[in-house]
Amino acid sequence: MKTLKFSLIGAAVALALVGCGSDSDSSSSSTTPVTLSVSDAPVDDLTEAVVTYSKVAFLPLGDGEPQVFDVYKTDGNGNYVDENGAPLAEGEDPLPLSVNLLDFQGGDALELVEDQVIPTGEYKLCVFANDGDHPTYPSYVVDRANGNKLPLTVKGDGACPQGVGKEDNTGVLFFNNAFTVNSDNNDYVVEFDLRRGLKEVTGENSYSLQRTSVSLVNTVTTGEIEGDVTTAFRGSCETDSTSTNEHVHAVYLYQGNVAQDAMGPFAGLPDLQVPFAAANVNTEDNGLTYEYEFGFLEPGTYSIGYTCTANDDSVDGIVVDGEFKIYKANSGLTVTAGGETTANFNEL
Repeated sequence: MKTLKFSLIGAAVALALVGCGSDSDSSSSSTTPVTLSVSDAPVDDLTEAVVTYSKVAFLPLGDGEPQVFDVYKTDGNGNYVDENGAPLAEGEDPLPLSVNLLDFQGGDALELVEDQVIPTGEYKLCVFANDGDHPTYPSYVVDRANGNKLPLTVKGDGACPQGVGKEDNTGVLFFNNAFTVNSDNNDYVVEFDLRRGLKEVTGENSYSLQRTSVSLVNTVTTGEIEGDVTTAFRGSCETDSTSTNEHVHAVYLYQGNVAQDAMGPFAGLPDLQVPFAAANVNTEDNGLTYEYEFGFLEPGTYSIGYTCTANDDSVDGIVVDGEFKIYKANSGLTVTAGGETTANFNEL
């Protein structure tokens, strides 16, 4: 699962604080560093899913001014850089941060805001992301089939509350559920589930990203599920498949203790459970070994199902001539805060 991370402590990419207002007095209110990052769950038919971020706003509950941070492209030391990663010349304006979500999967995340100090307390959150019609830095996807670059619109609420407002050609992802910025560790991730939330807009040759496919999690309280997949197991799944389409391997995640015969597709089928998320099965050594990973999971019980027919599944329905099937399952897995749960697929 790929993630964009808002982390209030520590990270790889530092962002500059442009406007941060607070009417709190340091003698009466404590402050703490906060980090925010981003990550994603994968899709099969795109080679890029690029979202351009302009700013984030932490909205305090009760008294206090919103804490607003502009988001810029920087190097690992927090210095402004150009499109190629070279230092900006003196006097040049910093660039907004464009992120290919497909580069950040599993437990990987990219920081939008790092180590910015804000008052402790309860907050809601706004994330501003440029739409596909933005005149200078649009969000977009690249289609795998023919390499076309298509606009991506972020379906937000249009404006950020508490007077922060909105920007032209920009969507606002508003997280209405309150979260706590405490005096200890605050490392938040905005996680995009593209397999559920990225949709092609009928008749418009563009894509939209649904707000309901984005969630905010605190990495301090989450765990992971990961595992290896043998080449022989992958091959046996394809051999036993009756699908007429090219095979796409993925691991589907379900909440609770779910038996294999109750595991369904994202498309939804009667009496079958819809997945909570999905992870691609990737190789880093030219096919000698494969692996998958789900990062940033809240503690609880989960089940996973392996499929090599993810290409036959779609939130809009099973594709023509497709036959989706869960080939093997691991049920009743326990995830704990800070823990790594291992579940391999290696038995034929």
